[in-house]
Amino acid sequence: MKINNLAYPLYKGRDRHCGRSRYLKLCVPNNYLLGWLLILLCSASVGANADTQWSTPMGVYNPACTNGQFACWAHPSNQLAQLEQVVYTALDANEVENKHHICVSFPHLKDSYWAGVAYGIISEAKRLQQKITLLEAGGYTNLENQLNQIDDCMANGADALIVGPISKHGNAKQIDLIRARGIPVIVIITGIDTVIDANSLQSFSNMGFTTCQWIAQQNHNKDTQIIWFPGPPSAGWSVAADQGCRQALQGTSVTIVDTKWGDTGKAIQLQLVEDVLQTHAPNNQPEFDYLVGTATSIEAAVGALRARGLKKKVKLVAYYYTPGMDIFIRRGLIDMAPSDQMITQARVAVDQAVRLLEDLPMATGGRPEYGQTGRFTEHVQPPIVIVTPSTIDDFDSRTTLAPKHWSPVFSVD
Repeated sequence: MKINNLAYPLYKGRDRHCGRSRYLKLCVPNNYLLGWLLILLCSASVGANADTQWSTPMGVYNPACTNGQFACWAHPSNQLAQLEQVVYTALDANEVENKHHICVSFPHLKDSYWAGVAYGIISEAKRLQQKITLLEAGGYTNLENQLNQIDDCMANGADALIVGPISKHGNAKQIDLIRARGIPVIVIITGIDTVIDANSLQSFSNMGFTTCQWIAQQNHNKDTQIIWFPGPPSAGWSVAADQGCRQALQGTSVTIVDTKWGDTGKAIQLQLVEDVLQTHAPNNQPEFDYLVGTATSIEAAVGALRARGLKKKVKLVAYYYTPGMDIFIRRGLIDMAPSDQMITQARVAVDQAVRLLEDLPMATGGRPEYGQTGRFTEHVQPPIVIVTPSTIDDFDSRTTLAPKHWSPVFSVD
């Protein structure tokens, strides 16, 4: 089913229009009304009942960007405004014949973003009755730790790997060796520059672009200065977000006056914010209009601005969504944060892994891989949802935020 590239909530449910192997591909004009009518075909949120088969709107890369070629992302048909949209319908648990051991590796679980990803992985694995070993490396500086953890997990008989790589280059050789053994690899969230079997992966270039484009639109023809906190300097997602933001600001009246790179640990980001305020806000008179960056950066900025009496002088925008963003947007302390629906991405990654292990068709049918390699693979991403104080009541946060009081578990049997 083809739909326009708007901000849709995540939906579950199964009817005769939303069966697994019969994904719909109807041409729908680019308008909101028909887009929302389409959503109603698969009528309730996937977060409402984790045991129920679900369907959701999803962008499909065509060609698929699964062979590590950067040029694929820049292909005209893969640009955000042109990205093919379909309804992705997950497997019914009754369609899965075997329990497989799936190794899942994250850069860390230090913030609520990755806790949301963990919730999506664990809940979908339970729904499909799969065995999960979840690993976290402790931070974006711990590449060697992630590599060792994955080696250990694979040595313990894992049938597939779902990985959020710390480094788009540093993880590549290990992934090549794993795939050479016939073990499928699915990449989630952070991206990699080598051949894999499937992507459940939002373009963080699009996240950065969408965020900075929104700021430019709010400040049309008005000189505006921002301080930019893209995240870890070596992570593929933060580098992509930086590129996307800068692309969006070309030819606009918005200027990046300083860029602060750093790991997304709370202490590190708070120190970066404090450094900026000391340098660019002498005598509590800020020389900028916005602080923009990772959710951890913006959470730190809320308290730092309040302590200096600057919360009415500086606007705050994050380029992805967390529970902290949800709380502060509701309080009117943050102007905007877009959701990449990371719980959706995680659920899709598990569904992709099980399909590969069971030799079942991909939910979208697959697309030719970039570069005419002869492979048909799948690279999908949920629509980006822009959330502001005026739209937050319409946002279905179950696509993005783990339930309150949920804590990550590291194994599912």
